[in-house]
Amino acid sequence: MTTYILDTETTGLVEPHMTEAAYSIIEINNGKIEVIQAPRSKRFNPLKPISLGSMATSHICDEDVAQEPPHTEFRLPSSVQYLVGHNIDFDMAVLKNAGVTHTPKLICTKAMSSYLLPTLESHKLVSLLYYFHRQVAREQAKHAHAAIYDIYFTQLVLGSLIELANSQGHNITDVESLYQFSEMARIPTHLSFGKYKGQAIKELAATSDGAGYLKWLLTQDSIDPYLAQACQQALDA
Repeated sequence: MTTYILDTETTGLVEPHMTEAAYSIIEINNGKIEVIQAPRSKRFNPLKPISLGSMATSHICDEDVAQEPPHTEFRLPSSVQYLVGHNIDFDMAVLKNAGVTHTPKLICTKAMSSYLLPTLESHKLVSLLYYFHRQVAREQAKHAHAAIYDIYFTQLVLGSLIELANSQGHNITDVESLYQFSEMARIPTHLSFGKYKGQAIKELAATSDGAGYLKWLLTQDSIDPYLAQACQQALDA
């Protein structure tokens, strides 16, 4: 049973192809992270143009990866049972675009942070790094969106989130209990967008205007399934 912290850099948000992948191997024992393999990274030719927005974010340009192996050569070992990342669903989509068929259990630190810190103004990875590890952020955040640094930042934030969760009465001791917590955390308690941003879904469901808004959200084809579950549960309560 292997657990990766994984991050990818890509061509953009639309049908993203991988330009770089980085990962480390970790274990969770008694609520503490043990690094089994330090972060390592590899660049790939995405076989499509990199968007200007992605160049500005990752500083990887087309010519930087023109001679690298194609992204379709990326391999995710079948022994990897858990993938940890910040918005890991996006990274999994990138892997699938590269031809990866193996789907491990996905652990999302962004979902965990939104659940544990619902009123925090930003749940971006570097924002959380500044929140939990100010000195590290001051010294190293300039390297954000270099995949290998993002692995380290995710590891630090993950450790702090586990500690915070356990201090609030949760019981994260190993990677499976971490996965179960992440799954629970994916069901939002507060809205993260729109005119009711930051408000508790349960409280909205108790008002006529708020309930109307939640019902409207449920009619939207693009609604996140976890958000839909939260809205329906609140309306049914």
